[in-house]
Amino acid sequence: MAAAWSRNVHSVGSRHASFQCIVFTVAIFFRDCMLTLRQLEFAIAVAEEGGFTAAARRCNTVQSALSHQVAKIEETFGARLFERGIRQVRPTAAGEVFLHNARQTLRAAERLHEEMAQALGTVRGRLALGQISSLTTVQLPALLQQFRSAHARVDVHLRTAMSEALLHDLGEGRLDVALVGVGPQLAVPAQRLLLHEEALALIVAPGHRFAARKRVALAELDDEPMAGLVPGAGVRGIIDAAFAHGGLRQRQQYEVTHADLVRELVAANLGVGIVPQTMAGAMHGVVTVALKERYRFLTYAVWRPDPSPAARAFVALLRAQLAQRRPPARRSR
Repeated sequence: MAAAWSRNVHSVGSRHASFQCIVFTVAIFFRDCMLTLRQLEFAIAVAEEGGFTAAARRCNTVQSALSHQVAKIEETFGARLFERGIRQVRPTAAGEVFLHNARQTLRAAERLHEEMAQALGTVRGRLALGQISSLTTVQLPALLQQFRSAHARVDVHLRTAMSEALLHDLGEGRLDVALVGVGPQLAVPAQRLLLHEEALALIVAPGHRFAARKRVALAELDDEPMAGLVPGAGVRGIIDAAFAHGGLRQRQQYEVTHADLVRELVAANLGVGIVPQTMAGAMHGVVTVALKERYRFLTYAVWRPDPSPAARAFVALLRAQLAQRRPPARRSR
């Protein structure tokens, strides 16, 4: 069976050579262990839902059947996959290894269907997208509407999170494409597309002592009460690095997950904030003040080294939207 799969995938083209190896590995895995994709889905659901009851509900099955299948996996490998606590179930060390490979195996099986569909001229499968909640540089709803019109057989999923979490999930295979905001100090995957670059700006309440200033140095914010996003946000990483580099005390009294709440806290004069310049310009009830130092905030689309046909189609559409947005280059006379 593995040889047959290998020959079929190889016929699609040389660019699928790495995928060919994955499919061969999956075939050997199932031949030796006699596991099913459904069993892998059960184990992953237990880990992600934190319990057997929630996992059974997610998988549309009864708990006893799910527990039995997980037990069969444990029997196959001679290892416990989960520590059963009173309130929550956690993967063991062996369980973490199994789950990592189980996710890769499920993804490889999905890719088999996707690649074969593409070979027949159709893009299908699943597209898992992630984006930061403060994204303003991409008109994502319009983009998704256009994508759905062109690729109706692709099942699209979208969620928001902080940049650090999105990059982690991308690396773990839970996301196909992520739209993140980062600073130059944070490494991003080689497979990326720069969407926007801008400076950070200070926002203060109209009655704040900095409100009448044109520029403020970062050193003047030493021990100043601040409101900002929680650690893990791209802009927070830039701010943390800047304060540490300057030997300054960063007094983050209000750490929140949404930029709108940052604005409300600053407008109430409970602290100052540092946000991307574009975002600052769109905020009402606060005053935008330039920072003397230029801190670059970069918005990227990043994707996995082995993008699925659906991911490739989405990135192509994103490139086209970006090209339309940028002004044409001037011709030299």
